[in-house]
Amino acid sequence: MSATFDFGTSLAIPLSLSVNRPELSQVVSLKNGLALVIGQMIGSGVFASPGPVFKHSGSVGMSLIVWILSGFLAMTGSLCYAELGTALPTSGGEFPYLLRAFGSLPSFLFAWTGTLVTRPGSVAIISTVFGDYVGRLIYFGSPHGSAPDWVAKLAAMICVTLLTGINCLSVKIGLRVMDYSTVTKLLGILLIGVVGLASIGKFKDAADANAADIFVGTTSDFGQLSLAMYSALWAYDGWNNLNLVTGELVNPTRNLPRCLIFGPIIVLISYLLANIGYYSVLPSTVVQNSTTIAMDFGHSVFGTAGGIVIPLIVLASTMGASNASIIGGARVSFVAARSGHLPHGLAMIHQTRRTPVTALLAQMALSLLFILVGNYSSLVNFYSMIAWTFYLFAVLALLELRRREPELDRPFRVWLSAPIIFCGVVVFLIGCSILEAPTEAAAAFFFLLSGVPFWYIVVKRDVSWDELASYLLCPPSPLIYIISSLVDKIRGRRRQPQPQSSTVSSAWFAASNLVFRNSSEYHKAPDDNGDDELDFGGLLDDEDDDGVDIFADEYDLDHEMAELNSSSK
Repeated sequence: MSATFDFGTSLAIPLSLSVNRPELSQVVSLKNGLALVIGQMIGSGVFASPGPVFKHSGSVGMSLIVWILSGFLAMTGSLCYAELGTALPTSGGEFPYLLRAFGSLPSFLFAWTGTLVTRPGSVAIISTVFGDYVGRLIYFGSPHGSAPDWVAKLAAMICVTLLTGINCLSVKIGLRVMDYSTVTKLLGILLIGVVGLASIGKFKDAADANAADIFVGTTSDFGQLSLAMYSALWAYDGWNNLNLVTGELVNPTRNLPRCLIFGPIIVLISYLLANIGYYSVLPSTVVQNSTTIAMDFGHSVFGTAGGIVIPLIVLASTMGASNASIIGGARVSFVAARSGHLPHGLAMIHQTRRTPVTALLAQMALSLLFILVGNYSSLVNFYSMIAWTFYLFAVLALLELRRREPELDRPFRVWLSAPIIFCGVVVFLIGCSILEAPTEAAAAFFFLLSGVPFWYIVVKRDVSWDELASYLLCPPSPLIYIISSLVDKIRGRRRQPQPQSSTVSSAWFAASNLVFRNSSEYHKAPDDNGDDELDFGGLLDDEDDDGVDIFADEYDLDHEMAELNSSSK
């Protein structure tokens, strides 16, 4: 047996089979779509960002203008995405648009960063805010007023785990949770705005001072204004989330534009109302120095009770935003895996529940890791840089498709000025952020470019993830050689003159076949005894009867690995 192995032939394990794959169900209604857009956009930002926006803009009037401009930028982007989503009505967000317009490299890098960083990072950021408010509620009234870090992190991890479990069980249950949380957060924001306006008489000094000095102190530094817009845009982020589940949207050509137009409008009005409410009650100095402005507002208006009620509203808001991000983010991995750009295991759908279980679980694992080791500020900067880079490329894809495919059916067509304005503003923001935060920018682009070698191997050289895993995880893999050498050194063993430990390589070999096999479905099927057993929809069977079933009794993994090891000596 040769020392170089082709696992598509030597082990006769089929690397790609043609099967009827289950599809995601079209269960997202117009109401669900609006709730998804609003639920993702209204998260933690409106309860934390007014302070940084005011700090970087310099005045009450300029901060309100920044909120309006950021809202219009999000609305412009959503209009562009409405055209893309109706012309290419499939799930996956920016991935299919970049693939069709620019080819495999940008789409692969989007899937790479989306799966490993931006989507789980977004879930982690929002859930971290959730955990912070849970900690403040638990330790409400204590001398320090804040909880230990482990309490907040534990609450955030429980939130992610619970919401992921709900979305694994049922798409409809996840949407129902999102609907209820969206209603709660909208009522909370309306409460802040209405109560703030009604309390102007009670807090007349603060309201008059803010109105009299509305533009005093406005900054002329474009770098500071860009940071103010980034803080506001984080509050608006999520306007593109519905495009991630277009394939599950009922009547997408009709409902997608409506959701992407009315959703940002509702959020913009809500944010303006909330900010006016803040400035009607709180002095500008309090707003500028606060990162928990909603709690300051509640305490000023309602006293001690407000310190409890307002955090509960924030919890509902962040839970809804985290749920919406979980729903949308898993679809990116799912679509990319079905296109062969990510391991096929991420494309598995539960046969009866029709949910992308493996993509959801992988996203949950990464989100929990970010919660454990991440820092809120660095994650936000890192996330924003990568996210807005791909927003820019997606809108450029709209212009490219108009040029290259003018005959493409476009049920909704945005004005040409919208993508041009959007691209110009985003280029300005990215350029300013590179100058203001070079460390985060360098880290973001370094990670972005780290996906290029994998694109070259998997897409350009047409090496499947199965074959790549075989090379990395099986004899005579240099990776396993290094790992097994370290294991032997830790155990105090003397290195044997063989490439690697057969125990380590056997374990990695078995794991790689389970993780990287071309699987797209599984379900419970009754066995001969009438009991339920896990069935991978025939994907582990050899359709031509010329291969080996790795789960069959006659397939001896230990014997096969012994042959592989002996051949490599």
